[in-house]
Amino acid sequence: MGYRSDVAYTIRFEHEDDTVAKHSFYTFLAEAKSKEEYTIALDDKDIHIDEVRHRLDFKADDVKWYESYPDVDSHTKLLELARDWVQDEANPSIGYMFIRVGEETTDIETEFGGAYEWDWIQVSRQIVCDWD
Repeated sequence: MGYRSDVAYTIRFEHEDDTVAKHSFYTFLAEAKSKEEYTIALDDKDIHIDEVRHRLDFKADDVKWYESYPDVDSHTKLLELARDWVQDEANPSIGYMFIRVGEETTDIETEFGGAYEWDWIQVSRQIVCDWD
């Protein structure tokens, strides 16, 4: 069966001038679509490309998130592109968040950067009993 994780990330473009956000979003998307290494991630059924709100949202539950898998590598590379954009001061409208929750209670991986908001993605802990 293998080790399973729940994974979510979002890459968003927000700016007080919507034209700036829109331009950055489409430039980012064009750059991603022009390179083969991002194709698997962009074609994934679980990714939602929201052209109205200028963002890419991904969520997958109970998946094998191994870096050696081509689909995981493609998603990782897409996040690296977002990280590169954050580091480029010419792109002030980008923000991203990534969270992976593994099977072990302490296995939570997070990454975020740019102009992000804490409430974009959250981990929720709860008690589940087999008698409920």
